[in-house]
Amino acid sequence: YNRCIGTRYCANNCPYKVRRLNWYDYTTADLFPWNETNKVGNETGYYADDLVRMVLNPDVTVRSRGVIEKCSFCVQRLQEAKLKAKVESRRLRDGEANVACATACASGCITFGDMNDKGSQVYAKNTDDRNYKVLEEVNTQSSVGYLMKVTNKNINLEA
Repeated sequence: YNRCIGTRYCANNCPYKVRRLNWYDYTTADLFPWNETNKVGNETGYYADDLVRMVLNPDVTVRSRGVIEKCSFCVQRLQEAKLKAKVESRRLRDGEANVACATACASGCITFGDMNDKGSQVYAKNTDDRNYKVLEEVNTQSSVGYLMKVTNKNINLEA
């Protein structure tokens, strides 16, 4: 992100079509005309108030307009969990570091973890026969896997 100049070449060539250009400029949101200070009174603009600025998450980097965006798997959450484990002089446990989409998923169908740890939930789901990866035939080597739904069950095969 720090070297992106907005050519959108990576968005054009992304095989998954998940990269999008950030058209919005949140870094200077207080400079919009409707957020300027009131010329008649002493009222401050909406984003110029410090209390209103506190609703913005300080852990998430707000990138400027013209930068290609994609999912970073909540790198700020992962770093926080890694640093906590490092301070406690231990390894990161399964399920300790979690991304926002997995936390918000009420059904628990989104799992996140270490695929190299043989005791983790992600390793178990990754080695499941129903697991598949998008564009696997093009050798993109994705780290995101999906479990397919079995709809045609053969009653004769059941034990």
